[in-house]
Amino acid sequence: MPRNLPASAAAASAALTVAATLVLPVPADAAPLGGVRLSATSGTVDATPIFASATATAPCPTGFGRNAQLRVGPPGGPYSNLARPLSAGGYDRAAVTAQPNRSFATALGGAPVDGEWWVVVECVSETQGVHPERFVTPITVSGRQWRAGRPAGAAPARPDADGSLVVSPSAGASAASGTPSTAAPTPNPGGSVDAVAEADVERRLTGNEGSGSASLANLWWILALLGALLVVGTTWLTTRRPAPRGRDAARGR
Repeated sequence: MPRNLPASAAAASAALTVAATLVLPVPADAAPLGGVRLSATSGTVDATPIFASATATAPCPTGFGRNAQLRVGPPGGPYSNLARPLSAGGYDRAAVTAQPNRSFATALGGAPVDGEWWVVVECVSETQGVHPERFVTPITVSGRQWRAGRPAGAAPARPDADGSLVVSPSAGASAASGTPSTAAPTPNPGGSVDAVAEADVERRLTGNEGSGSASLANLWWILALLGALLVVGTTWLTTRRPAPRGRDAARGR
């Protein structure tokens, strides 16, 4: 830090530096837990529901069976709900099965663009939040149609023991590290009062895919900015010289 930097500016710079480090979480590089068996291998993005049911190929990891979610999104996220969150519990003892209640387009708040998308099952712990890994099965969109599997030219998804398509760990790693992929509309699970309520609850209670860290970082960012402004304002008020008035001003001429 330069030696001639004013104390107020130095304090503001330090506060902003701390805030910046808090607001930049690093995404986790995680491999999938397994695949997702879909009741259909193709369909349209407007059909409601997108398919009748989806089942994970294995139970959730131990301790992450309190809740579960069936979602869809571009490789690496963000993901939007295809069904209401599951809350019966015990999903670490038996494989998750969910029945979608909306179309692909409704889940996203608009038609998906062409390219690769992932249908995922997320496992949630009551104390630790969403598990960093997911059950993943790729689908490909072309126009108003979707089909199971990855786009032509992409590395094929490997079949699980029961035939479900599973994205390879390397594909998950490239998506998590920021490798460009087909862009998607901002997820907005609309189309019904229940869906809007789900989205509102998720936005209020969690950030960064359910961990809450993004919301906490933004709060620290705001507090750091306010603190920096307070330091600058206080320093200015205590160091400025008052303007001469009355007789003192006349004597000084």
